[in-house]
Amino acid sequence: MLTLPMLVRSAACLIGLCVGFTPALVHAEEGASRFVLELDGQAVKDLVSGLTWEREPDYIFDVWDRSIARCATKTVGGRQGWRAPSIDEIKTLVDLDQQDPSFPPGHPFRNIRSGIYWTATPHPTDDIVAWQQSFFSGQAVTDQKSGMRRLWCLLGVAPK
Repeated sequence: MLTLPMLVRSAACLIGLCVGFTPALVHAEEGASRFVLELDGQAVKDLVSGLTWEREPDYIFDVWDRSIARCATKTVGGRQGWRAPSIDEIKTLVDLDQQDPSFPPGHPFRNIRSGIYWTATPHPTDDIVAWQQSFFSGQAVTDQKSGMRRLWCLLGVAPK
C-alpha cells in the first residue's frame, strides 16, 4: 500500500528530483509498509495479499507429504490452524526485481534462505511431482515429492 509521501517521492525521483533517497529506498519503504508483525512477532501479515505467514520458515528439510502434514500440527505465536501454501499464494511474496533472495526490500521475515520451498500444489498430471517456489530466482519449479525441501506455513483455511 503506497502512501501519499511515498508516491510524491517516487514521482520526484522519476523526473530527476531525487533528494536524499533512491528508488531502492522507495522500494524498501513500500516493503516495510506492506508487512505487519503479528502474534508477538512470530507471524507476518501481508497487507497486499491478506495472508499471514510464519515469520521464519520451517527449519526442517523433508519430503512433500511429511512437510504438508507438519504445517497442520504447528503452533506459531500461540495460534494453531497453519497450513501449506498453494503455489499461487507463495508467489505473492516474490519480487522479481530482486534475487538471492527474491523478496521485497524491507520485508520483516527472518531465517530466509534463497532456497526452494514446497507448496501444497501437486502437479496436475504427475502424481509424484509438486510445485515449489525458488526464492533464489523467484521462479516456480516442479520436482519429485521425494525431494528434501523446507516448507513455509501460512495461517488459515485454504480457499476452495
